[in-house]
Amino acid sequence: MLTFSLLHPKRGFQLFQTAQQVREDSVHRYDYVATHDTLESIIESLFPMNSEKLESLKNETRQLQSQLRVFFEEISNEQFPSKKKPYPTEYSLNDFSGMFLYALCRLLKPDIIVETGVAYGNSSSFILKALNENKRGQLYSIDYVFRPWENKNTIGAAIPVELRDRWNLVLGPASKQLNKTLQELGQIDIFFHDSLHTYRNMIFEFSTAWKHIRKGGFLLSDDINDNSAFYQFYSSLKISPIIMGKTKQSFFGVIQKPD
Repeated sequence: MLTFSLLHPKRGFQLFQTAQQVREDSVHRYDYVATHDTLESIIESLFPMNSEKLESLKNETRQLQSQLRVFFEEISNEQFPSKKKPYPTEYSLNDFSGMFLYALCRLLKPDIIVETGVAYGNSSSFILKALNENKRGQLYSIDYVFRPWENKNTIGAAIPVELRDRWNLVLGPASKQLNKTLQELGQIDIFFHDSLHTYRNMIFEFSTAWKHIRKGGFLLSDDINDNSAFYQFYSSLKISPIIMGKTKQSFFGVIQKPD
């Protein structure tokens, strides 16, 4: 890593900043409690008139889930970290969260979605599948190559080819690209944070994206349990969030912007 940093000073500095932020998170702890533990209850609370559609929405993703399983099976025996397997597969969004993203996008029918953090593109695939079924909308994904074993070709590698026509990959760190991208887009329907899960970065992304989210739109965050950023953000807005328990230690946060 030292040699890599000397040869690539900008990326080396970003790695140093990341490590520093991770250390800072020791003073930003918060114990989250799930408000909803089933997909049915979440959809019922957000879309009470459409909750009966959930089963048909699940059926729409059967082929996609099969495609994603094949992708991860193919790289399961690859060594991590490596050029072929630059990200731990356990970091990939699970089917529960992926199905929520799909249902939300199918029912809300968004025009513009911005996400930070792509990795293999598991979450991106569920979003893009929904946009494809809706026959409308664009996804803008911000991600970058940080570590020596990462490469541009694996960003979004799991996304099926037939879903990529609505995908716009913005290369660069969110710290530099998020505000620029949002300024260019103007108003968005959904913002999804899934990049560097540090207190400093999450607060930055939440506050930067919030003013661009339309009324009735959503701010979403994976892995909110890493620190208190999500709690402090929704508390400052005086908004009650939805918190999904993916596992006993892993939580997904949802905030809907009031009309």
